[in-house]
Amino acid sequence: MDLTYHDDWDSARRHLEAWWANDAIDRAAIAVGAPRAKPLPGPHAPPTPQDIAQRWLDAEYRVAAADYHMRHTFYGGECLPVWWPNLGPGIAAAYLGVEPVFAPDTVWFNQHPHDWPNIEPRFAPDNKWWRATLDLIRTAVEASNGNFFVAVTDIGGMTDIEASLRGTMELLTDLVDVPHEVKRVRDQIIPLWFRWYEEQERIIHQRLEGAACWLGAWAPGRTYNIQCDFCCMISPRHFDEFVAPELEALCSWLDHVTYHLDGPGALQHLDRLLAMPNLDGIQWTPGAGAPSAVAWLPMLKKVQKAGKILHLHDDIANAETILRELSPKGLMLAVGGCPSEADARDLLRKARGWCSGS
Repeated sequence: MDLTYHDDWDSARRHLEAWWANDAIDRAAIAVGAPRAKPLPGPHAPPTPQDIAQRWLDAEYRVAAADYHMRHTFYGGECLPVWWPNLGPGIAAAYLGVEPVFAPDTVWFNQHPHDWPNIEPRFAPDNKWWRATLDLIRTAVEASNGNFFVAVTDIGGMTDIEASLRGTMELLTDLVDVPHEVKRVRDQIIPLWFRWYEEQERIIHQRLEGAACWLGAWAPGRTYNIQCDFCCMISPRHFDEFVAPELEALCSWLDHVTYHLDGPGALQHLDRLLAMPNLDGIQWTPGAGAPSAVAWLPMLKKVQKAGKILHLHDDIANAETILRELSPKGLMLAVGGCPSEADARDLLRKARGWCSGS
């Protein structure tokens, strides 16, 4: 696997392996992308389909558009040319009968509450959204030619899938009224989650090695950035009862796993997450309207003190502060707002000094 759209995949791989091991080589893992000074040769960008759904489902168009974008992007440090078959967050709900609604920039899922007796999650190989996912992956893997990596789709978390099946407000009251039903369906979805992952992985491994998910961080074994958006609306007691068991099942099954901690409302569950022995680390997203990662240094140091790795995103202007304040061991910083390839290369050079304290 060459990943030829990256200038130094061997170095990136070593830094990523060190990051997953809660270690560092000569600096923290840093993912910085920028416009490539000299785009790599290849076809022009394909015309954008007028139909919105086709923009999401036309595999040939999506892979060609991604290839064009990747040839025009400089992938610095541990920023990798990774394409993932995005069909919306928690597309697995559609594998179980929820209808997706395609918008120009996102996918929504219609919540028409199902009665609990009618919710019996089963693997459906002929489900059209499942077939669309596999078609996207097959097309991308065949077109990759070692130039870029193909990730698994955003499967979602069990409780979030239940919220799509049952309805968010309904599920909130169900935690009190019919907790046994919530746990029953959760436990039925877990083995399906494993199968959805394995089926995608089987296609990817025909030509590529390792794994990646929507986070874009490659790992030498199975990986996923697990999550529960629903958790912001529930207490730590309910999180421990309903959500923690699904997360621990995923942590035990996956080789390398981070948790998508999204927004201040999710921080109430941080201690429970840090207590999970098989959870490698935290991917912190401050959330809309909240200060960026640099403003959360005490909390981030707490995560590192607990022995967990960190994945952060912040603007290039805050990179130096973050790299000086946090340990480089087990730290990955995804840097945004980099205007040019030259600036990205300069950042990577300076980062070694910042991580060493000089």
